[in-house]
Amino acid sequence: MAWRRVIREFFIVGFIVCGLAYAQVEVWQELKGKHFVVYFDQPDEAVAKTVLRKAERYYHTIGEQIGYTRYADFWTWEERVKIIIFTDQKSFVARTGQPLWSTAYADRDSYLFHSRTIVTYKQENNFYDGILPHEISHLILKDFISFDVSVPIWFEEGVAQLQESQKSKEAGHLMRTLVKQGKYIPIDTLMHSDISKEHDPRSVAVFYAQSLSIVEFLIQQYGDSAFADLCRNLKDGKEFSEALRLAYHNSMGSFSDLERKWLKFLSH
Repeated sequence: MAWRRVIREFFIVGFIVCGLAYAQVEVWQELKGKHFVVYFDQPDEAVAKTVLRKAERYYHTIGEQIGYTRYADFWTWEERVKIIIFTDQKSFVARTGQPLWSTAYADRDSYLFHSRTIVTYKQENNFYDGILPHEISHLILKDFISFDVSVPIWFEEGVAQLQESQKSKEAGHLMRTLVKQGKYIPIDTLMHSDISKEHDPRSVAVFYAQSLSIVEFLIQQYGDSAFADLCRNLKDGKEFSEALRLAYHNSMGSFSDLERKWLKFLSH
């Protein structure tokens, strides 16, 4: 079994951590699946098996929703995504240069691992059903649409939250309350919102909840097939408004139509 094979990975890293060049030899254990390879810097077979099992499940559920898995068998053999799980946050931060508040990141061709990679550290809270599907969703969406195509940030973050088990109910409850109070974000505004520049926690929470709510509305009301058409139109380089109109057969010819129908959906 691949799990029994201990491999040595030589990472000679030319970046600076706390002002010092960092380079070392690390011992990893490896567990291979069809679309993922899980690496640990300390043996923990039970955790690795759970990560791999859930990652494979998310690959199929997320991929089917956006149409990624319909046309070819992506992420197989040498194209499998690496999931790197460090022992603790300290080693994760030191090796990746991520900020102290970071819990994970996903990259198509990271400077450190040179492949599609999800990097995190061993943690309990919200990892399997939150962080893991979130990062897989980011990779699948960007891989399918193309890393060179710009999509609205709210749409990407809405898709990334779809498989987070606790988010749907929380987002639905919050948005119904905010809609009644008239405190939701107008979709014209949402289209140009860059959440990375927002420092108000409340505004961040509303942005993420509304992003998920709109994506769920599109899927629940019109089905996976139309949503996959939307993603495919974006992949073909169409602007979001045009991609939306074509996918939903002119029933949402403008952002005003989308907002009106989404608000009606929340009122039920």
